[in-house]
Amino acid sequence: MDSEALASPAEGLSLPAPTSAPLYLAVGLALMLVSLVTSVLFVWAGGGLALWGAVGWWREMFPEEAKEFVPAQAESERAPEIVPVPGHVRNLVVGEGGHRVRLPLEYHPYSAGLKGGIAGGLAMALVAGVHGWLTQGSAWHVFNGFALIVLPFFGVAPGPELAGFHAGIALSAAVVHVVLSLLIGLVYASVLPMLPGHPRLWGGIVAPLVWTGAGFVSIELVEPGAAESIQWTVFIVLQIVFGMTAGEVISRSERVKTLQSFPLVARAGFEVDIEGDEL
Repeated sequence: MDSEALASPAEGLSLPAPTSAPLYLAVGLALMLVSLVTSVLFVWAGGGLALWGAVGWWREMFPEEAKEFVPAQAESERAPEIVPVPGHVRNLVVGEGGHRVRLPLEYHPYSAGLKGGIAGGLAMALVAGVHGWLTQGSAWHVFNGFALIVLPFFGVAPGPELAGFHAGIALSAAVVHVVLSLLIGLVYASVLPMLPGHPRLWGGIVAPLVWTGAGFVSIELVEPGAAESIQWTVFIVLQIVFGMTAGEVISRSERVKTLQSFPLVARAGFEVDIEGDEL
């Protein structure tokens, strides 16, 4: 396309004509995907919109691309010509702080995430057991209830008795709880250094609310109606206990500096002495 400056205001450019057809196509495809977890009605609505958008887009492109003429602005209305001004850019020198390309400058080691996940999982299990013993007269009620929620994800149906001890159910719930605790601990260690403020806020308040919302949606998709049997107040409290404990353990770990916080000569691998520190 010719984009040179035009000599006369009467001249202009032929540009592709605006169209909303791609938007209709995208919304239609999105509604068809939504129908997988909602209702078949979205298939018909999405299919109609997608067909409308596809046909409209095709007609805009074939047999000839639809274009519209855009006249050029008058010389008096155009932006003034940019006059280059020579100058000098101050270069960074070795040892100068404040330069960073990526966040974070420091990160928690993965071992801190694993320790935080283990500590949070133990604290969560302890509080859950005490709550079950005080309210239901059995600490196993909460653990069996956890298995009742989690095991359907793996196609396993736990027993109906929640107050007694079941070795298989307890082992399955323990394995799932430990794995989830370790994974979430790793997520905390990776994400918390990139967030402003103290890890207690994000790990103990924000993240539990996010986990609760995600858990509610996942449970309803896998086992419709199962969310009604969950005490969500207790669930949120347990998530906060986990987040506060894991965030506290992770925040106390020694951070590791990323290479971008080192001078260029250090990142390049040279053994030099910078400001009295031998690298």
